[in-house]
Amino acid sequence: MGRTAMQYHRRMLRFLVLGLLVACSSASYQTVKMVNRTPRAIESIYVYPVGATSHGASRGNLAPGATVDVQVKEGNVEVLAVAAEEQLEGGQRERKQATQILELRAPLELVFHDSNQAIVERPGTIGVVFRVLPPPQ
Repeated sequence: MGRTAMQYHRRMLRFLVLGLLVACSSASYQTVKMVNRTPRAIESIYVYPVGATSHGASRGNLAPGATVDVQVKEGNVEVLAVAAEEQLEGGQRERKQATQILELRAPLELVFHDSNQAIVERPGTIGVVFRVLPPPQ
């Protein structure tokens, strides 16, 4: 085999190895269906890698009873939902937040609900809870 042919084969081998590395390291994305079962609007939903210093851009908002599908990179992620501000008794205001850490490896449904609501969790479904305190007595 001549020198030129050997150089050609080495170059092709490098491209093959590089192609395999890129194919193996490319990230997969999964569909996450988000459902709002609360009586309030969710203004922002953030999905970001666990431990990230920035939450990034919001993935959307959800009216009560609404759903949205988003594509999320596989791996360990944190979900943060920020509800619309509510007026409480005595002139106070409150903006509820709910968080959930999960390992995303397959399509998933996230159901945002209040702690006083019962939901049916089934395989592929995870509840994300907004804590609701009982009214003062």
